[in-house]
Parts: sequence; structure tokens; C-alpha cells
Amino acid sequence: MTVDTSDCFQHFGYEDFETDRVKLQYPAVCPIRDCSTTLISIPDSRGERPFCPAHGIRLHSNTFVYWNGVGNQDEARLRNFRIRLDLARDIALGSVEKAESHRLGYEMSEDALTWNVFVGLAEAGKLRRAVQVLTGRDIDAEPSLYLWGELIDVKRRERGRFQRLDTIRSRLENDIKRFKTEPDVMLVLDGQLVICIEAKFGSGNPLANERRAEGGQKPVDRAGLLRRYLDPARPETNRIIYRDGIGMTFHSQLFRNVIFASEMANGWDWHVVNLASMTQWKGGRDSPQYSYKNPEEHVRSYLHRDRQQCFSFRTWEELYRALIKDDPVLGLLNTYVRSKSAHYDRAFDLD
Repeated sequence: MTVDTSDCFQHFGYEDFETDRVKLQYPAVCPIRDCSTTLISIPDSRGERPFCPAHGIRLHSNTFVYWNGVGNQDEARLRNFRIRLDLARDIALGSVEKAESHRLGYEMSEDALTWNVFVGLAEAGKLRRAVQVLTGRDIDAEPSLYLWGELIDVKRRERGRFQRLDTIRSRLENDIKRFKTEPDVMLVLDGQLVICIEAKFGSGNPLANERRAEGGQKPVDRAGLLRRYLDPARPETNRIIYRDGIGMTFHSQLFRNVIFASEMANGWDWHVVNLASMTQWKGGRDSPQYSYKNPEEHVRSYLHRDRQQCFSFRTWEELYRALIKDDPVLGLLNTYVRSKSAHYDRAFDLD
């Protein structure tokens, strides 16, 4: 009888994989070092995928997904979380607002990476320092952490959402049915500052193009983005956006983050950060839909001169070296980042 479940609940890092197996024999053998288990085929939304029942991983094209069988989806996704699994179960897996939560068990999940790093920093009381590294701003207290609009309270475990986000969504995206604007990370100093972080791992920044969006979807063309997000925005937001400064390279997702940050601030200060991996972006190929290059010049070109410093580009590698590398309090997070895999190989060049 075919066994399409697994009792393995281990988290794997790049040192657990034998990359020659992936390059030479995929998908004939499990990529885990010295594994001799015969792979089986299991159904997937796009057909069938090879699956190793000994290690609970479903093999995709040059990557994998944690899989323990139907009925164990949450337990499988939690294998991708190393920091505060109790909160991850309640918030990351339990949120009704979180988009694409089914991807949390994917090796290349940006959301799982974001959770582990920022919740790890929050638990160590390092978010104030993270703000300085990411934005160059000095603040006088630890900010509140929101992931995908959900409050992450590592001490009291209080629940809640950032209501300003939901208010702006209701005003600008009331008829959007799927994938409303969802800042990956928000760091909020109440009454003073809201920071939106668009986090990338293996994927590039989406670019505006001439493709027509279907009903209920966000626009992706230049005119549609301006019409939906900038035209109805507050006068202050319109003041700081210089339309003629928008060049041929127009980062649609980052533009929405700028609009949302300015609108949510509404009297506070604001900042938008694009956080990416230089290790992963080295192999990225630009296309009409995506860019793998530093977007600072393009984004700042349409910001008013007194707001150009409200956007910055940073890397996971920079964040690691500045905050995590030499801090003994962050031992578990240090181990996670250093062992993190991407396409079975080392995710970050940190040496």
C-alpha cells in the first residue's frame, strides 16, 4: 500500500541536503543526504509530485515543500518556523486575513523567513535597533510589530490588527476580492512613525506593465495604479508624489506600499523599506514583470525632495551582520539564518 503521509517533523537546513542528488538524479531520489527511501507520487494541484515519506518533503522543480499528509497541513507548515511556534500556530496559520497561507511550508516562503527573523528580533528586544539599520532613523522606544497587519505581541500574546491598514484598504481596495495590499512587516511607534517593509527572498519586485487586470484584482498598469491609489489619496500624499518623475521602470508593489504608508501615517511620519537577498538576487533575471535590482533610484525619483529619504533598500545579509551575527542572545536566530536553504543550497552568503 502506498504511504502518502510522514511522521517526520524535522526542520531541514542546507547542510541536510546533498546537492549532487538534486542536480543529477532529481526526482529519482530524496535530496536528503544518504536517504535511500523510494519516492512515491502524490497528487498536487498541478498534477503529481514526488514525495519522500521518510522525510516528509514533496519535491517541486529545484525546491521542496514540507508535507505530512492530508489533515496534517498545519503541522507540516510549522516545520518551516523556528521562532515562537506557539504564536506562529495562532497567528501565521490562524489569520483569516493572511494571503497565501498555504505557502508557509514552502522552502522559498518569504513569509516564513520574515516571521523567523522579525519575531526573533522582537523577542530579543532588537526592533528599535532594526529600525536604525533599515531606515537610518533613531527612535526612542521599541516599536510594535505587525506581520501582514496582525499584531505580534511576544510578551503578552495580545491579538489585534493595525486598524489604519484596514481603514485604508476599505477606502482604496473595497472591491478587490483577492490579494489586497498587505505589507509584509509594519513597525509602528504609536503617534510617531509607521514603517512598511516589503520583504523579498527569491522573487523580484513586481513591475507595472500593460497587462489588464481581471475584475476584482488590483491594477498592474501605470494608469490603473495612479487612478486607483493616488487619485483618491489625501492631499498630502498627492503632494509628495511627483507623477512626472515616474520613469519607465515603475515598481507597482512598492508604489502601493508608499501610498499606504503615507495614508496610514496621516499626521505621523512614515518610511518604506524594500528588504531583499543579494545572494538570491544575483541569479535573478529582469523581465517586463519583475526586477532584481536596487529600486531606490526609481522610487525616490517620484518622491518630493523632502520625502526621498522615506524610502530605502536593504538586504537580509546587511541585517544579519548588523544585528544577529555577534549577538549571543540571538543564538537560535543566528543558527536559522546561517543554515537557511534556498533551492537546497545555502540561502545567504554571510562570510
